[in-house]
Amino acid sequence: MKDHPEADKNSGIEPTVGEQLRLCEFNKRLESLGRDELLEISKLLAKQALVTHPSVIRWLAHEAARNLGENSTKDWRGEAETLKHALSDQSGEP
Repeated sequence: MKDHPEADKNSGIEPTVGEQLRLCEFNKRLESLGRDELLEISKLLAKQALVTHPSVIRWLAHEAARNLGENSTKDWRGEAETLKHALSDQSGEP
């Protein structure tokens, strides 16, 4: 997987510079909004934070667990033997 150009490789959850800049720009724009617009944005952000993100995180965790456990009972000896023969054939060994 290609690394994000702004993200630190040691910290996958630390915000990037671009994300921090977008937050600052968003905050500046909030200061010029009226009460009704702020209320609407607050409701949308609350739905995203309290409903959408948790459900997405649950789904991603479920998928990751399924992907990790899916092949745990598979007999990999045949796969290993195939790879061994393919690598032996490429190196010129019998």
